[in-house]
Amino acid sequence: MIKELIPRTSYEKESFIKGFVLFFLTMELLLGTVSYLLFRIELLNLKGRIFLEMKNYSYTFEGEKFSIELVTVDKKEAKFYELLEDSQGLSILVPIPGSKKDALKVYYPREKLSRDVNKIITRTLLVFSGLSVCALFLSLLFSIYSINPLRKALHMIEEVTKDILHDLNTPLMTLKVNLKILKSKYKDEEIERSELALKQLEALREHLSPLHSEVQQKLEDVNLNSIVRQELENLKKLYPHLKVISNLRGSRIKGDEVSIRRIVTNLLENAFKHNLEKGWVEVHLKGKTLVIKNPSREIKNTKKLFERHYRESQRGLGLGLSIVKKLCSELGCEIQLEFNGKIFIAKVTFK
Repeated sequence: MIKELIPRTSYEKESFIKGFVLFFLTMELLLGTVSYLLFRIELLNLKGRIFLEMKNYSYTFEGEKFSIELVTVDKKEAKFYELLEDSQGLSILVPIPGSKKDALKVYYPREKLSRDVNKIITRTLLVFSGLSVCALFLSLLFSIYSINPLRKALHMIEEVTKDILHDLNTPLMTLKVNLKILKSKYKDEEIERSELALKQLEALREHLSPLHSEVQQKLEDVNLNSIVRQELENLKKLYPHLKVISNLRGSRIKGDEVSIRRIVTNLLENAFKHNLEKGWVEVHLKGKTLVIKNPSREIKNTKKLFERHYRESQRGLGLGLSIVKKLCSELGCEIQLEFNGKIFIAKVTFK
């Protein structure tokens, strides 16, 4: 039962953390305001109680709670029987019958007042701490409850995706078998292109993998130069009308080969697919840095290109670059997109 409440996917964890922080901080702000107001009310009550006790003391002078001091005042401007506060503490002035200049100052020492105020602060902090624990517990419950709709939505998307993938398997397998038969009978460039297109469909099927599946990265020796060269040769056959300029001087890197290949494939496919009619693709690989350039229609917002399903044209599903961003984050790579005039530039530096 408890395991079902714990967030499992990265989406659920992000939703849980954001919901918890937002709700808890809101509760703490409210509790802090209420606690401060309670402190002010208790402080005013303390001063009011001391004021009444000092007035009573001025009539009887019984007890040792208050101190008395003779002071010289201007009786026209002096405020008698009003609560005053200074460095000595709280005090009131009491007139002396028959005296024109002297008055009695009854005061509650600052040390005693500080002790009383500290007691109020301690009580207020205890109340605030107790309420904060309750707020923490409520925030956890709220956050767990808030991820349920997201969990249901992700589950529904996962089920729909599984159905789509299942339905895609049959026509893809049929195409694969028939292309093999045709290839055994005929040696045609069009058949080879069809095979490459089939590979792209299979890659698209991989893009539609369930959102909750976490990629298990493997650390292995990867020939980056070879991957870029292979993918570039495949795309040249699919887009023979585009001019390709390449300068590949890559080195071997450490990482997950499947993820690295997927990053390279998606970036290159993006450059070929979203090109102009008589355009070109320029690919530079130096060490661990891959730079891909191509002429492109105007791009309004390069930052949004990483968002899932965001498209600035009707081509594609808006998945390629979002997958690249996700994989780069998992591999610790740096990815940059730039639109300079009419040129689109994608730059990725592998770790």
